[in-house]
Amino acid sequence: MDLIKGGLRAILALLPDSPFKLLDDLTASGVIAEWLGYVNWFVPIYSFIGIFEGWLGCVAIYYVYQIILRWLRAVE
Repeated sequence: MDLIKGGLRAILALLPDSPFKLLDDLTASGVIAEWLGYVNWFVPIYSFIGIFEGWLGCVAIYYVYQIILRWLRAVE
Protein backbone atom coordinates (compact mmCIF):
# COMPACT_ATOMS: atom_id res chain seq x y z
CA MET A 1 0.00 0.00 0.00
CA ASP A 2 2.85 2.38 0.80
CA LEU A 3 4.38 1.61 -2.58
CA ILE A 4 1.17 2.67 -4.36
CA LYS A 5 0.92 5.86 -2.27
CA GLY A 6 4.56 6.66 -3.00
CA GLY A 7 4.03 6.11 -6.72
CA LEU A 8 0.95 8.33 -6.79
CA ARG A 9 2.77 11.07 -4.86
CA ALA A 10 5.65 10.89 -7.34
CA ILE A 11 3.26 11.23 -10.29
CA LEU A 12 1.40 14.12 -8.63
CA ALA A 13 4.71 15.85 -7.88
CA LEU A 14 5.37 16.01 -11.64
CA LEU A 15 2.10 17.86 -12.29
CA PRO A 16 1.92 21.65 -11.94
CA ASP A 17 0.07 23.24 -9.02
CA SER A 18 -2.49 24.82 -11.33
CA PRO A 19 -2.99 24.16 -15.04
CA PHE A 20 -4.13 27.77 -15.48
CA LYS A 21 -0.94 29.30 -14.09
CA LEU A 22 0.97 28.53 -17.29
CA LEU A 23 -1.85 29.97 -19.39
CA ASP A 24 -1.93 33.12 -17.24
CA ASP A 25 1.84 33.53 -17.61
CA LEU A 26 1.68 33.14 -21.40
CA THR A 27 -1.24 35.56 -21.71
CA ALA A 28 0.42 38.19 -19.52
CA SER A 29 3.64 38.09 -21.54
CA GLY A 30 1.78 38.42 -24.87
CA VAL A 31 3.18 35.19 -26.30
CA ILE A 32 -0.25 33.82 -27.20
CA ALA A 33 -1.33 37.01 -28.98
CA GLU A 34 1.90 37.10 -30.97
CA TRP A 35 1.74 33.45 -32.05
CA LEU A 36 -1.97 33.62 -32.80
CA GLY A 37 -1.21 36.19 -35.50
CA TYR A 38 1.31 33.84 -37.13
CA VAL A 39 -0.95 30.82 -36.89
CA ASN A 40 -3.86 32.80 -38.33
CA TRP A 41 -1.92 33.13 -41.63
CA PHE A 42 -2.20 29.36 -42.16
CA VAL A 43 -5.30 28.44 -40.13
CA PRO A 44 -8.03 31.13 -40.24
CA ILE A 45 -9.10 30.82 -36.61
CA TYR A 46 -11.41 33.85 -36.67
CA SER A 47 -13.23 32.46 -39.71
CA PHE A 48 -13.58 29.10 -38.00
CA ILE A 49 -15.13 30.81 -34.98
CA GLY A 50 -17.70 32.57 -37.19
CA ILE A 51 -18.56 29.36 -39.03
CA PHE A 52 -18.86 27.48 -35.74
CA GLU A 53 -21.20 30.14 -34.34
CA GLY A 54 -23.45 29.84 -37.40
CA TRP A 55 -23.45 26.04 -37.22
CA LEU A 56 -24.21 26.11 -33.49
CA GLY A 57 -27.12 28.50 -34.07
CA CYS A 58 -28.59 26.21 -36.74
CA VAL A 59 -28.29 23.16 -34.50
CA ALA A 60 -29.91 25.03 -31.61
CA ILE A 61 -32.82 26.11 -33.82
CA TYR A 62 -33.25 22.51 -35.01
CA TYR A 63 -33.39 21.15 -31.45
CA VAL A 64 -35.85 23.84 -30.32
CA TYR A 65 -38.02 23.04 -33.34
CA GLN A 66 -37.91 19.32 -32.53
CA ILE A 67 -38.85 19.97 -28.89
CA ILE A 68 -41.82 22.11 -29.93
CA LEU A 69 -43.00 19.47 -32.43
CA ARG A 70 -42.70 16.71 -29.86
CA TRP A 71 -44.57 18.83 -27.36
CA LEU A 72 -47.34 19.23 -29.93
CA ARG A 73 -47.04 15.49 -30.68
CA ALA A 74 -46.46 16.15 -34.36
CA VAL A 75 -43.30 14.02 -34.35
CA GLU A 76 -42.67 10.82 -32.39
